[in-house]
Amino acid sequence: MDVLGAGAEALFIANRELGLALTDDEMTYLVDAFTDLGRNPRDIELMMFAQANSEHCRHKIFNASWEVDGAEQAHSLFGMIRHTNEVGGDNVLSAYSIMRRSFRAHGGRFYPDEQDRVWRFHDEPIHLLMKVETHNHPTAISPFSGAGTGAGGEIRDEGAVGRGSRPKAGLVGFSVSHLEIPGQSRPWELNYGAPTASSRHCRS
Repeated sequence: MDVLGAGAEALFIANRELGLALTDDEMTYLVDAFTDLGRNPRDIELMMFAQANSEHCRHKIFNASWEVDGAEQAHSLFGMIRHTNEVGGDNVLSAYSIMRRSFRAHGGRFYPDEQDRVWRFHDEPIHLLMKVETHNHPTAISPFSGAGTGAGGEIRDEGAVGRGSRPKAGLVGFSVSHLEIPGQSRPWELNYGAPTASSRHCRS
């Protein structure tokens, strides 16, 4: 991409052809950055930036300030979730580290005593971990790889907590957006209309 020679237009074309989904301000940032470096970006660098700076990774919309009927809201959508921990997190060990939360809990484990080697129940702390995976899981475009990435990310992040954890159960919310491909409508693509009571705006 000849950013040094063609400027922002070269990046706009790359954004469209490579499907990077970069916003105008992100492309302006990249043009300025590589101009300062005195070289053109490689396609892998643009792809890496697009992935690392995506909504899935950065939650830009989720962390954006927003208004309802012209009134600025006190918390972002993500801030609303964090607020529950601020006002009632007495038994929370850690929260919102890669979208996961650990709780204090106790339970019985059955194993041999180290002294007499007799098997018995031992009451001990067994902390609970809950994890939310914000992957598009699965999508109508790529259902199998989408499901695999969603489930894999869940297990990976749980296992990385503390000294390691053991996944016990998983819950999934299934939703597929309307693709609305002309001539290939799907049974679930029903038009429920749009909210009309008030306008909602968000800005990052």
